[in-house]
Amino acid sequence: MKVGGRDFDLTKQEVEVRMMGEDPELIQKHMVEVNGQMFPPKQVLGHVTGWDRTTFTTLEAQRVLTRIGFVCTEARPGRIREAGQFVMDAVRDSVQGTMSDHGDAKFARGFSAASGIALRQIQKRLDDLREQMKGKGLSQAEQAFYAHLDELKSEIEAECDRYWRGTGVNWRPLKPVAKAVIRHTDETGS
Repeated sequence: MKVGGRDFDLTKQEVEVRMMGEDPELIQKHMVEVNGQMFPPKQVLGHVTGWDRTTFTTLEAQRVLTRIGFVCTEARPGRIREAGQFVMDAVRDSVQGTMSDHGDAKFARGFSAASGIALRQIQKRLDDLREQMKGKGLSQAEQAFYAHLDELKSEIEAECDRYWRGTGVNWRPLKPVAKAVIRHTDETGS
């Protein structure tokens, strides 16, 4: 088949082999699943062919990948919310047994610990992006990712607040405390 006047003759299996070990880039509007991971279609076609991504369109990439057996879909903003709900459900499920086996106090501590793990991972990525803003700045895709990630964190916190509302439980994870070094000086000032 032809793409932008160039021949494309790879099979689905050859594409899967060439994509092994590749990290997916930020998905903006369209995506394709390869080896159990979601990728932007242009990333896949560009990587497996070596072609400059500016030389073909997303629709061309989707057409080629669909013809060889991949399923291309449109990423919806709801998927980010679905990811946030998945995190919340995982946090809740991971400590549900603790509540029934060990009582409410341990459940609350387990929930706080699990939510802290999830929220710290999100916050770390947000902090990394903020640092990048101070230097070279963020691309449009990274800016969109930052906004979605910040919104996701807020939604998770709001959902946890709703879950624990009226219980008197403070679910929020404890913030790490920095250890300070105190230097004592003698009377000579040294």
